[in-house]
Amino acid sequence: MNGTRPAFLAGKTLPSSYFEKPNPYKNAPSCNVNLLQLSRYAKSQGKPISQVTAEELERFVLKK
Repeated sequence: MNGTRPAFLAGKTLPSSYFEKPNPYKNAPSCNVNLLQLSRYAKSQGKPISQVTAEELERFVLKK
């Protein structure tokens, strides 16, 4: 992203590790979100994923 916070993170405190550059040689932890379906939903709504609200995002959280 370009340094802006996504709408679904508005008002939330994030750990400093959120803003660190990822290590491409280490397996990334799961984000627990179905990113494929989320991206399709955002596209169908005509907006970027960063503009999806927390309420909309909840629909795509993977249940354990």
